[in-house]
Amino acid sequence: MIDINITLLWQLANFIVLLIALNFILFKPIRRVMLEREQGISSALGDVKAAQERMQAILEQYNASLAEAKQKAATTYNTVYQQGLDAQRDLISAERAKAAELLDKARKELAAASATARADLRKDAERLSREITSKLLGRAV
Repeated sequence: MIDINITLLWQLANFIVLLIALNFILFKPIRRVMLEREQGISSALGDVKAAQERMQAILEQYNASLAEAKQKAATTYNTVYQQGLDAQRDLISAERAKAAELLDKARKELAAASATARADLRKDAERLSREITSKLLGRAV
């Protein structure tokens, strides 16, 4: 059976003193280190969350500016393309007008040359017919 004597009280007192000493020497520093570690991890997680939010905001801003730049580029391209088409139409119509002018000028020159050639041929035909008539008749006509 268990005897209760003074050694049990000494052992109980030693145990309590040991617990108090371990509390100050070991348990409190370990709890403090664990609390600091937990606070550091919480702080790091908060920083990471804030950085992710900033990154998301920057990414959204980048995507918005990229979409705006694409829209401006498309608008500029369409404007320049339309200006090119307009310039092409203007050049084609101007060249067609020049070609029509040159064609009319060539037709007029051809008509004038044709009229001159006919007049010359008539004169030559009349002269030849007089010569032939005078040779056939043997006298001047």
